[in-house]
Amino acid sequence: MTHPSHARTTKPLLAATGVAMAVAAAIIGRLRPLEPRLLGRENPDVLTSVLHAVVGTLFWAALVWTLAELTRVTLCSPHRAAIDSTHTRGHQAWLAAQIWAILALLMIPLESADSAGLTFEQVFLDLPTYITSTPSVAAWLVVAILGLVVGLLALLTTHLGGLVMASLVTVLAALPVPVTGAISVGLNHDFATDAGALAAVGMTIAAACVLVETLDGPRLALTNRLVWLQRIGAVVALTGGIVVTWQGQAEHSWVSDRWGVARIVLLVAAAFWGIITWLPRSRMLSWLGVMMVTVMLVVTGAANQLVPPRYLIGQTPAVNYLGYELPQAPTVATLLATGRSNIGFWTLSILGIVGYCIAVKTLKRRGESWSGARTGSWIGAWVVVMYLASTGLWEYSSMQFSWHMLIHMTFNMLVPALLVLGAPVTLLRAVLRTGDQINDGLNGPHDCLMAALEWRPTKILFGPFAAWIIFIASFYVVYFTPIFGYLMRYHWGHQWMLLHFLMAGFMLFEYVIGLDDLPASLPHIGRLGFVITAMPFHSFFAVITMNAHQIIGKNFYEALSIPWVPNLHDDQNLGGQITWATGEIPMALVLIALCVQWFISDRRDQRRVDASEDASLDESLAAYNDMLALMAGQEIKPGGPRNKS
Repeated sequence: MTHPSHARTTKPLLAATGVAMAVAAAIIGRLRPLEPRLLGRENPDVLTSVLHAVVGTLFWAALVWTLAELTRVTLCSPHRAAIDSTHTRGHQAWLAAQIWAILALLMIPLESADSAGLTFEQVFLDLPTYITSTPSVAAWLVVAILGLVVGLLALLTTHLGGLVMASLVTVLAALPVPVTGAISVGLNHDFATDAGALAAVGMTIAAACVLVETLDGPRLALTNRLVWLQRIGAVVALTGGIVVTWQGQAEHSWVSDRWGVARIVLLVAAAFWGIITWLPRSRMLSWLGVMMVTVMLVVTGAANQLVPPRYLIGQTPAVNYLGYELPQAPTVATLLATGRSNIGFWTLSILGIVGYCIAVKTLKRRGESWSGARTGSWIGAWVVVMYLASTGLWEYSSMQFSWHMLIHMTFNMLVPALLVLGAPVTLLRAVLRTGDQINDGLNGPHDCLMAALEWRPTKILFGPFAAWIIFIASFYVVYFTPIFGYLMRYHWGHQWMLLHFLMAGFMLFEYVIGLDDLPASLPHIGRLGFVITAMPFHSFFAVITMNAHQIIGKNFYEALSIPWVPNLHDDQNLGGQITWATGEIPMALVLIALCVQWFISDRRDQRRVDASEDASLDESLAAYNDMLALMAGQEIKPGGPRNKS
């Protein structure tokens, strides 16, 4: 529990820190009119620049505060029942989320004014015109909506699972703003976007842990739960920051402009922060961590207005959309050989493999067994992702519809089927259950996981029916609307699309052939129905794609003007054929696997019934022999052998 006296002395210091952040941000914002003018627009006025820097910085502070409060009431709160009838557990998180949402709403006109080179007043009078003008403006709208969602969850839910899901939403809210900002422009922006996204998530999580430690004091139990998150977050923030700075400087000296100097300050703060996390914990080190986090949040929130040198370099449509120039026409060798790596999915794959292996090793160290087939299936899935994310096939999939559909179907069908056979939820529950046996008086990760799985909205949103709907509808909603063309224009959009289809496939196959024991499960006849009803929709989509006269993502592909694709309709027809082959064949294999699982389950159940019947028959026979013995006037000794008549 938080010590009241400590909390009373800490909060004024944190408030003073917030004021210092606002002042520092205002100073940085004052430099914005001195930045080089971008082609076709003026720099905003001083008032707009200062407000943009201050509000943006305070937003990041409010986001970290929200996650810190949610962490305190979930992972770091005293161990107690999941239900709290007082409705008070998430009150502080609700307050922080409301501030975050309000600040994000204020950033919409400020970001619009900064992007258009106008004053705040000019944009505010015609806000509907500018609210979707650029992805960076729309990102603030998305973040504001997420803030309202988190606030409602923190205020209304009385279940630990609701607070856990609110924490996950808060982490996701750290992504839209950085991935749509300066890092999404220019050569190699695909590398910078992935690195910036990872750095934002790492910084947000680790900064929230620092704030929790500061508010609750350096306690051993608390430190043991949070220190590794701080270490990993600081390393990720530093590594991602280096990639972002390298891309933004565009081979210029890192100290040749204000943007580079600001980035160096951020990197130095991240490096110093990482060193602090390895030192013995004390109150002084906690406040040093707060200082480093303060510097990083100020630079993140305010320095976004400073113009990276990459902005001032002209770019072709290919570089604008893809982050690299068009390569040569693809061949079998170039498609299968090493190509342009995808940092985001490489990182996800490495984390998936390493985390799974550590979990398996933990179980074996405890004396429990784990199936090698499950391990092989899980690792095999991520190996497929790593291979695809480092080949020419992935590179060409960003610019050609046919190869895009091959990657898409692999992520939607093959990879999820292998992942669910690894039983990740079962493994995670087993490992976290061990951690919860530590008698530190706090909620454990296993408590949080089970609460999230058993929360009623989770069962509905991620239940069997929702999984089937999302799996089927995603094809038609994404590809037969302007959504596909819009997402393909941005690296972050392409990444999100593939990740979405990966998760949609995982949700469906988890209920069809998954080995995890979920709160909501289906009988084998229901699983069979899922597969049979899903197969025709895949076929319909493939047939419609092959025969459609309208080109999917036409504006995007015409803007690229790929020389080896003279006819977009033919390429789309090929994409439809690939969709059919890579959709129906794996689905048929899943159907076969389901039937095999059904047969094995029935045999196992039958053996269990037979064993029960045999035991019942033995008892009946013994009772019958006892009766005959009594009728014959023979004495039956307790525990002795029974006489046969």
